[in-house]
Amino acid sequence: MGLRFRKTISILPGINLNFGKSGISISAGIPGFRKTFHTSGKVTTSIGIPGTGLYHVDVKHPDKKSRNKESHPLPRKSSNNKSSDNHNVINHIDEATLISIHKSSDDTVDWHEVKASPTPPNSAYNENMWKYYHTMATKILSGDIDAYLQVIYEVNPLDDLLVYSNNYEFGTDDPKKIEVEFDINKSVLPVGSNSENNILLRDFICSLCIRIARDMFALLPVENVITHGVFDKDTILSVNFDKATLSKVKFGYTEPLSTVQLFKHNMMFSENNGFKPVKCVE
Repeated sequence: MGLRFRKTISILPGINLNFGKSGISISAGIPGFRKTFHTSGKVTTSIGIPGTGLYHVDVKHPDKKSRNKESHPLPRKSSNNKSSDNHNVINHIDEATLISIHKSSDDTVDWHEVKASPTPPNSAYNENMWKYYHTMATKILSGDIDAYLQVIYEVNPLDDLLVYSNNYEFGTDDPKKIEVEFDINKSVLPVGSNSENNILLRDFICSLCIRIARDMFALLPVENVITHGVFDKDTILSVNFDKATLSKVKFGYTEPLSTVQLFKHNMMFSENNGFKPVKCVE
């Protein structure tokens, strides 16, 4: 587990210098608009109207390199993908890994348990992140959307998926749901025939959408996670996952496509012609 140590120094009104374990960042802005530039190259923009529930966070990463998971108060489950902790650029990933991303996920944050105590129950937990979550628990449990977006920004729940996708955007106007739009990294796909590539891309993006939904359900007390997968600037798969149905899926035994088909989704696909652009589901 990683530990996050952070100190913020105010340079000028509205401009802060942040020191963290993962590097230094500068953030600037006013209530409702803030931009943060990190030494890693990541740029985070948050736009919203505080107190209204209208909020949006856009995270841009400079490359498609994978980075270690930075902060989580619970032990992380083992992943089927060993490459997600590799700091080298990965051109291609084997097919079995690409279609099994959904089979692992983050551990669930029990916000009621975290709220009940400022200290973790035992040494298996990340003490610093537990304390941070404790300070956020009341707002999270009350459905404070600003707090949702702050936790996403601080915890980076999808950072270990950056080898597969990037340019994540998070947004919502309802505390019961969160929407995630992302660009698919096509460079990880191995070379094959058109039909083989199309089928692999289909299964890959289905698996990725499921994994994103699982990780967001693990972090936030939402009932729906809506994912929008973008490929070559077009949305090609949009899925509205509901928590009740997803919790019943046996991920070790189901194929990604059949799992996506359990939910409301938009996808136009053929083995020979691949994907066509679709509208985002609501």
